[in-house]
Amino acid sequence: MYRRITVLSLLLVAFSGLKAEDSAGHYVLNRIIIEGNKTTRNYVILRELPFGSGDTVTSGELEYGRERLYSTGLFTKVLFQPEPVAKNEIDLLIYVEESWYIWPYPVVGFQDRDWTRLYFGAGIQDQNFQGREERVAGSFALGYDPFVAVSFSDPFFGPGRNYTLSMEGSYSHGRNFGVQTGSASGQFNDSFGNVKLDVGRRFGYYSTLTLGAAYNYVARDADTTGLVLSPTGTDLFASLKLAYTYDSRNLRVFATRGAYVYMAIEKYGLGQGLVNFGRLSLDARDFLSLSGMFTIAARVHANLSEGPQIPPYSHVFIGYNERIRGMFNTVSEGESIVGANLELRIPIIKQMYFEIPDVPLRQYVSNRIGLYWTFFADAGETMSKRLNFNMNGALYGYGGGLCLLLPYDAVVQADYARGSDRVWEFILDFGVTI
Repeated sequence: MYRRITVLSLLLVAFSGLKAEDSAGHYVLNRIIIEGNKTTRNYVILRELPFGSGDTVTSGELEYGRERLYSTGLFTKVLFQPEPVAKNEIDLLIYVEESWYIWPYPVVGFQDRDWTRLYFGAGIQDQNFQGREERVAGSFALGYDPFVAVSFSDPFFGPGRNYTLSMEGSYSHGRNFGVQTGSASGQFNDSFGNVKLDVGRRFGYYSTLTLGAAYNYVARDADTTGLVLSPTGTDLFASLKLAYTYDSRNLRVFATRGAYVYMAIEKYGLGQGLVNFGRLSLDARDFLSLSGMFTIAARVHANLSEGPQIPPYSHVFIGYNERIRGMFNTVSEGESIVGANLELRIPIIKQMYFEIPDVPLRQYVSNRIGLYWTFFADAGETMSKRLNFNMNGALYGYGGGLCLLLPYDAVVQADYARGSDRVWEFILDFGVTI
């Protein structure tokens, strides 16, 4: 049975006659005991840990494993309790409290992080189908850019559970906000649809190589010109993707250590129509912990296109999903984009658990929160294709603020920033830049 971690139990591990740490500061892990999981299978928990029975680990590696397990989103609470069993050996008791897995939910948000572009709807999901971390979801939304989508993903399937599988289908009807093709007229003018299939192979704990295929549909309204390449007003084309992902972050939302790298090469159009271009993507992030307290977070990203003609619906933007704090509402459009972010995070309240014992739903008894000072600098530029890169059109901004981490990985940021136009602005935003 789970026993609450106490100062005494930690002192027993560190200083008792059954001391489980050798002279080099390492623990020998005898066995792993899992408690609290009613739906999630034990092997789902074990496969997320970068260590196993018989391994030698440090206290820092145990903490890292705990954070990785919490970051799956399957649990509202994850506790590791080491138990000394012999000289230089411990048992590791893992206690978890599970999230709400099957539930309908409201779909409410702001397209492109713009407060004037509200969408709303509903969805239903099972984020731990059969207790194996498979995710099945369906949702729809009205308002700006209404959509309907269904998806299924399995992060561990096939022989040895070393493969990933993802399937998705979606349809949306939205407005054109391109600054080159005209400002929003208040009329729907784009329709998008696609079906996707991605199959990946995991290598070790952190790396995945993925091959993806999709079939895409883009149509324009009769009163809109120049948005598609086909004279019929509808582009139908297949696409292929080869991607590599490396993810050693301790937390997927507001990480404090580790690294994330995503690289992909994509080909749009396989000879069946006028669509014929390629895209190279890079998103690299590093999180460096200083003295176990401060974190330096850095990111560089690029999305480079190449081909005879890049259709407007495949343009990239600064000012929608990608933002420059200090120039938060400034929109820049191009066929390619490069950018960088740098951030210093100082904890006011380090990420921690708190409990509300009288809540009727057990999934909300245990909650995780945090509060941080952040100081940052952002820069980015869009361009016509990748060969026209120069810093003449670059946007930049810098400033600081507060970042509030809420249960279920919700993030609220309040920042004050100055941009390349030398004007200070207040920003209230949801989500994490890095």
